[in-house]
Amino acid sequence: MIVKYIPRDGQGRLTLIACALVATWWTGPCQRRLFSSVSIDYSGHSRWINCVVLSKSKTRLFEHVRSLRLDDRSLPPFARYSMQSLPKVSGEYLSALHNLCSLKLYTIKIEHIGEEGFRTCFSAFRETLTHLTLDNFCTSFSAFVALVDYFPNITSLQVGLFFVKPDKEPVRALSRPLRGKISLRHIINDSCMAFFNRLVELDLEYEELVIEDNCRATTKLLESVLQLSASTVKYLKLHIASQCECPYYASSSLRILTRALAF
Repeated sequence: MIVKYIPRDGQGRLTLIACALVATWWTGPCQRRLFSSVSIDYSGHSRWINCVVLSKSKTRLFEHVRSLRLDDRSLPPFARYSMQSLPKVSGEYLSALHNLCSLKLYTIKIEHIGEEGFRTCFSAFRETLTHLTLDNFCTSFSAFVALVDYFPNITSLQVGLFFVKPDKEPVRALSRPLRGKISLRHIINDSCMAFFNRLVELDLEYEELVIEDNCRATTKLLESVLQLSASTVKYLKLHIASQCECPYYASSSLRILTRALAF
């Protein structure tokens, strides 16, 4: 009971690690808490592979993982992680995460990897995943739709800064309506407007739309975003980023949002 209240970041992680070394019967609860949320970046990737993935005695830890974050932002954008490399680089442990609920992919190229690639990477948690975060990524519209549609039980989709590539594959129809909550953060590039216009045309039934604005979104872009699930959204939230704390910028964002809502 006490271990459940120890935070999993910063000093809390050090406390959990220390507690795991105190006694054998403390180890299990501390490991469950530590490994319930795993973050892997470039600097820690080899340590994760060598100390956990390749250690047969520690693969049991995979069953504790509920949230996984893959982040390679220590490198130039899109320099390392790609959907094409995931089956080879991460498939060995992704296929063991049978209880994963949240997947966060940062600085990644989202590409078509085919049904076999999807099965290798994501089939273990296809039914359990409910939260998908994509941030600072590059994608084509068809690849984005294929990835999101692969997980039938996603109730929360968060999309951050992204760049759009031309489509080389046909866009497949969604297997079911996309429902729940969609969050958009730092959407500032007007070239993404066509992406949102195409997204609007899909079968969307989101009930909650969250926009994290950094005061650089244009009226036209917000107009496109606000059309997402326009007939089903019940909750609309606008978060002003910290750089918008100046009353002038905050009021400017609200004026843009008001004009967009008028349409």
